[in-house]
Amino acid sequence: MLSELPRIRLAQLPTPLEEAKRLSAALGGPRIFLKRDDLTAAGLGGNKVRKLEFVIGRALAEGADSLVVCGGYQSNLARVAAALGSRLGLKVELVLGGISGETHALTGNLLLDYIYGAGIRYVETTPRWDFGSVLDEVVAELQSQGRRPFLMPLGGSTPEGMAGYVLATAEILEQCSEAGIVPRRLYVAVGSGGTYCGLLLGALNGSASYDVVGVSVSRSAEYLREKIPLETGAASTVLGLKRAPAACDLYIEDAYVGAEYGALTQGCLEAIALVARTEGVLLDPVYSGKAMAALIDHIRRGIVGPADTVLFLHTGGGPALFAYSASELGFGLAPQPRFRPPKGTVQPLP
Repeated sequence: MLSELPRIRLAQLPTPLEEAKRLSAALGGPRIFLKRDDLTAAGLGGNKVRKLEFVIGRALAEGADSLVVCGGYQSNLARVAAALGSRLGLKVELVLGGISGETHALTGNLLLDYIYGAGIRYVETTPRWDFGSVLDEVVAELQSQGRRPFLMPLGGSTPEGMAGYVLATAEILEQCSEAGIVPRRLYVAVGSGGTYCGLLLGALNGSASYDVVGVSVSRSAEYLREKIPLETGAASTVLGLKRAPAACDLYIEDAYVGAEYGALTQGCLEAIALVARTEGVLLDPVYSGKAMAALIDHIRRGIVGPADTVLFLHTGGGPALFAYSASELGFGLAPQPRFRPPKGTVQPLP
């Protein structure tokens, strides 16, 4: 059924699978391969591009001319949806939620939302992902204007969105075969869960050699163990897949969230600096940085051994780095001495 789903092909695929040799050396092993889904290109890339190829494909098949998208102030989904909407001629209305007192300065992803020309509405959401009736109200408003809006679920986490990462698994398995590697684990950040669900379905139905390790950036492992089997079970039916995971098939870590979603952690900041300085690759402080912090911690604790081979799915999100100051990211800027040439070496102009 995957081949029958409506799809718009905008991602640059396949994305590279790169061995991070200097990162591995810095950690004393294992072999680490980065699946570079930060390089999907459209809208500055990230995992949301694979999802939205199918989610927006469905919207267009249903005759939509507008997208209503919800998320946080620095939502990667909002940024990619705004970019793809511009490219496809769709009106994009972003409903961005946050808690009381949270700022929404025009930086990072939010600045890009404005540049792409999306409509932006701010709402206070408590708890963070409870938008109440606001989304339905925005849909009704657009309908009253004669438009045909499509309401995108949080994170694009629908069976269509998961399809993007079922197919990505086939891409990963082919690349692993070409590289002659048999990875033991694949690490990925888990927010709304759609990417993780798609990778789980792909791994189970593709007889992958690896376990998919989900590193939560917001919700508890207990909550996700209840939610994910339900969502993947429904998706497997829609997508025509034979197998769906049970709770016992899930490997979810929730010890790396920090104080709350989006809160910086020392492990995340260390991971960002280490990967940048060994591989020249930028992680983001909300998703991939925390997933890498988990992988680094697992290596140091011996959960991942030096003889193992592991994959790390880089979900993108780099623009969010620019929503933080250097000091917040742990990079204090020491004053640099000015260069003064020695006396007598400056020649006058002829």
